Amino acid sequence: MPERLKLLFVCRHNAIRSQVAEVLAHKISQGKVQASSAGINLSPIPTHIKNWANEINKDAAALSSTSISDVEDQPFDMIITLCDKSHTLLPELSGDTDHIRWNFSHPDNEESLKHLEIEIAERLRLLFLTKGII
Repeated sequence: MPERLKLLFVCRHNAIRSQVAEVLAHKISQGKVQASSAGINLSPIPTHIKNWANEINKDAAALSSTSISDVEDQPFDMIITLCDKSHTLLPELSGDTDHIRWNFSHPDNEESLKHLEIEIAERLRLLFLTKGII
């Protein structure tokens, strides 16, 4: 079996957008992707995001905020920034050879979280199709 694609999702706080992307990447790829997430200025993960993640994937209960400095020496096949601020503040990473820049607004209510979930899921499906993952 080929080595799994290693993705890093980055958003400013590593509390919502990057957590959503990480959980969805695992679910959509059915384990064919090793997804991680990190942030520039960490914030705690809100309870409603942990609850959402647990509904999507029972293994997501262990979500945690990770600083970009904790992963800067790890190799990734692809880094995806999820907001313009994270893209602007992202330090140079040794493994940043394939970088995708997506910009999603911070979801501030249940409806905007649902829209975020749909948009990220659709982009991930397209990305994984082009890479032959799904």
